[in-house]
Amino acid sequence: MGMATLLHTADLHLGRMLFGERLLDDQIQILDGILVEIKNRRPDALLIAGDVFDRSVPPSDAVEALDNFLVAVVSGLKTPVVLIPGNHDSADRLGFGARLSHENLHIVSALDRVVLPLRITDAHGPIDIYGLPFLEPARVAQFLDKPDIKGHQDATAAMVDTIRQAQSTARNVLVAHAFVSGGKVCDSERALSIGGADTVDVSAFAGFSAVALGHLHRPQYIGNESVQYAGSPMRYSTSELGYTKSISQIDIDGSGSATVTRIPLSPPRDLVLLEGTLEALITEDHSANHNDFVVARLTDKGPVYGAMARLRQRWPNALHIERVYPDVGTPTQLTGLDHRKQSVQALFEIFFEDCAGEPLSAPERAAFLDILSETAVTEEGA
Repeated sequence: MGMATLLHTADLHLGRMLFGERLLDDQIQILDGILVEIKNRRPDALLIAGDVFDRSVPPSDAVEALDNFLVAVVSGLKTPVVLIPGNHDSADRLGFGARLSHENLHIVSALDRVVLPLRITDAHGPIDIYGLPFLEPARVAQFLDKPDIKGHQDATAAMVDTIRQAQSTARNVLVAHAFVSGGKVCDSERALSIGGADTVDVSAFAGFSAVALGHLHRPQYIGNESVQYAGSPMRYSTSELGYTKSISQIDIDGSGSATVTRIPLSPPRDLVLLEGTLEALITEDHSANHNDFVVARLTDKGPVYGAMARLRQRWPNALHIERVYPDVGTPTQLTGLDHRKQSVQALFEIFFEDCAGEPLSAPERAAFLDILSETAVTEEGA
């Protein structure tokens, strides 16, 4: 009894677009759902582990959405917030006015604020919550005057060590934005660096009661339950299908042990992937809801005309169409051929069969020859 309770989310990506569709209205509804969970669960603090915005210069309505959310949490529900920037955010913009922040809005965007925790208290005493923003190794090397710091591992270990030196309580929590080795990635995450030196070993976070991470969009533990990603609250690519989006509840007992519970989130419009012929996607029953965001993977062999317009008659929020072709493997019929000695017709017929998995039919061959003839006439007249 008397355990401290924290709610943890990350990777909001406010202002993001998906296949050209703005998601902010859906994101605001997700934030409203998080507000309901805060109101019902009454946590001691809300942790937001970076990538608050989708880009460093966010649109004004995305900034307004964050402002409304934080006012509702901090002023309305009287819940403290610890917020850090991620690699998508501008630390300077997100941290504007951080030194003037309300005592219950703790923004850690600058390196000199890393050693300044938000303190909460439960029946067993104090818990300090530290923020560790997305780290650029060159900036950390300059800040600590340690030119030997080169990669994310060195930078993280060095900054966490400065936090350890500043600790004055037995129970401590860290909010960080990093790619921890062993984490499962998604297509919608931006690489932290070029060259593969962007990962951090989980051992860098040893000694904390809980580590609330941001960057990876799939909710997951790294090493043990106390080190975990909350994941993004919405799906931002088809690689994020197959699991439930959630926020995390972290309960910390008097000894500093943490237990994590996933709280499911229900987006107003989910992202779904439907595969089949266009006719089947339009006419057959599917598990998707009518208003879901749909990515269609078409298996039609021949050309399909007006596919998106026809698809949206059934699925008004269809966003993207992919075509599926048979995997014919390698090598192909073109392997080893001297292309200069082959006719255009022969090359096209081999190419078509390699892509489609079957040879040109007589009508298709006749249509190709007609087009080839027209092209030759045009070139001669040029």
